[in-house]
Amino acid sequence: MAHFRPMARIISHLGERLISSDKVALLELIKNAYDAKSKLLNITIDQFERTMVIYDEGHGMDDETLRDHWLVIGTSNRLSDKEKIDKSNVDIPLGEKGLGRFSTMRLGNYLIIETTTNNSDYIWKLEIDWRDYSYDSNKFLDEIETELEKLPKPENTESFTRITIKGLKEFIGEDWDDKGIEDFILETANKYVNPFVSLPRPFEIKINLIDHRKRRVRSKLGEEDALLFNQAHHEIEGFYKDGKINFGYVIRRKGEIIESKRGEILIDQKIKEVRVDKDGYVGEFNFHIYMFNRRRLNEINGFLNRKALTAALDRYTGGPMIFRDGFRIFPYGEQGDDWLDLNKQKFRRGGVSIIGEQTAGYIAINSNSSPFLVDQTNREGLVRNKSYNNFKSIVQNVFTTLLEALRRNEPKVTSNKIADNAKKSAKIIETTIHKIYKSGDINLEDAKKIVRNSRKIEKGFIELERRERAMVEMAAIGMTSVQIAHEVHNFINKILSVMYDLKIKRNEKSDVDFDLLELNLKSLRTMISQIDDQAVTIRRTKSTVNLVKEIQGIAAGMQIVAKKYMTPTNIIVRSQVDNLNVKVNKGLINQLFDNLILNSLYWIDSLKPSDGGTEGIIQIEILDDGIIKFQDNGPGISKVDAEAIFEPFFSRKEDGRGLGLFISREIAAFHNIQITLTSQVNSLNRYHCFQLNFSKIMED
Repeated sequence: MAHFRPMARIISHLGERLISSDKVALLELIKNAYDAKSKLLNITIDQFERTMVIYDEGHGMDDETLRDHWLVIGTSNRLSDKEKIDKSNVDIPLGEKGLGRFSTMRLGNYLIIETTTNNSDYIWKLEIDWRDYSYDSNKFLDEIETELEKLPKPENTESFTRITIKGLKEFIGEDWDDKGIEDFILETANKYVNPFVSLPRPFEIKINLIDHRKRRVRSKLGEEDALLFNQAHHEIEGFYKDGKINFGYVIRRKGEIIESKRGEILIDQKIKEVRVDKDGYVGEFNFHIYMFNRRRLNEINGFLNRKALTAALDRYTGGPMIFRDGFRIFPYGEQGDDWLDLNKQKFRRGGVSIIGEQTAGYIAINSNSSPFLVDQTNREGLVRNKSYNNFKSIVQNVFTTLLEALRRNEPKVTSNKIADNAKKSAKIIETTIHKIYKSGDINLEDAKKIVRNSRKIEKGFIELERRERAMVEMAAIGMTSVQIAHEVHNFINKILSVMYDLKIKRNEKSDVDFDLLELNLKSLRTMISQIDDQAVTIRRTKSTVNLVKEIQGIAAGMQIVAKKYMTPTNIIVRSQVDNLNVKVNKGLINQLFDNLILNSLYWIDSLKPSDGGTEGIIQIEILDDGIIKFQDNGPGISKVDAEAIFEPFFSRKEDGRGLGLFISREIAAFHNIQITLTSQVNSLNRYHCFQLNFSKIMED
């Protein structure tokens, strides 16, 4: 009979050669203490003595546990414990492969374990010289004996485990000075346990450092930088379950929430249909992600200075970290680890981008609900199986949703802003040249400043010229439409005349077709009449119009237009009076309300109703004092756009010219009508109501 007989060096493969990172090795020992149900863990690093002591007050071990479990490679007792507990239990054993104990080999050459249980009469001591298991060892594993020593147990001694690592190889070099240790605690150790969410039970980690000069420094882990995250520029949180991402996001500017929303994302059906027992199944997870725009750090308060703020930010940014059962999975969220491809083109749109260096937060998975999201043997990330790929795709959906929200709320450069920037650049150039003239010398920085600001002015003029050309094109289209409208008007009248003759000879089966044809032709005539009326705007003539009747007619005509959109939308007109006479140019007033209604229809159809319903609603309310309130249940207008929406060429549409609301404001100004965006907000915390004041042009 033949069988495998491992060499002693196999331990080296499972220890120092498998676990390549000292921070991952230490995390394995921390997780072991948590699994032992300890409420506290003390880690003492003595650089002078080159030792590390890890002490916990968990359930400890007796001689049987040490022999039958701790000294057994790949033991499955933790995995068995995990399978026995209820799936809904969040307090889950962290270990499962039985290899974490070998992380001590990565940290030092010599190991001493002292441990006892509440029921044991002794303290058990185990000593291991890891050099016996080194890569160059020629012994077989069963040739090396490890002595288990029995020590007297003092009275009233409760269960504990003390691990002493001698001949420390990590945490002692030149890099591990006071700053090195502080950086390790702040940037790594403080994030061993999820700093955003509490563990199912109390667990406190303390690190004591005795440095090369025998000075003692203490640090308590687990305190989050709440001050920073409460002021994040943007955040999105939620959970994934059964093919749906339920989320809520917040967009902030200058400390104020300008948009917030709750909703859900339906994931690819292929991911949803994967069976619970099949690779590809993702399970459930929670997330909370924060974004910081480093160009807007002046909006964050409470830090001593910019340097302190940047240091706090650098500790957490790098993309979202992943925590399983409350403990960190490396390297996700580390600087430079772009596991979600956030730095690639797919997360850049319309001048807005999401990058890892501006992103922080966490994704919390659970061993029971996500059985296929498992660690690699070396603890450096998750196994890249189908479940991991689906998990990554789901999280990217979260970022895509956030990106769209950012794009809607990113301030756009207006014509006034372009002009202001050009003036500032011109002033900088003038000041710099004056400085050169006085000194008689020019340095490289001054030359760069002149070139840089000259380019800004040039870009500004190019953009203004583009907008001017667009305005000329729109004016030409307007003139052409007036000419066409007159001819189309005549054709429609001829078609209606023929249709009326045919209706006399109709039969019952054709009634519906004739009625539909008549309705559409009348609607078309109404719209063409509006264009034709606008020809009068050239002469700017005004006449007395019953505003109630006029708006009702506009709404009826636009209700037909609304049917071409995918989202059904109802245009409602409510009035406190039957007659409200005003002196206006009828064509221009038609154009004003057309612009408002078309704008509402577009955004309701593009981004769906903000109230979560399936039907759009445009409501026009006419008050007896000449005030008209125009509102809809669309996504609304971001607070950052409130002042810019009436400026020419400002648009959030993909191919929008940005002239509709500008023209509406000009029409209102011509009539002495005041049009404003009210402070009324919708469920997204965005403005959604215009007010038009006709009181100054009302007639008795």
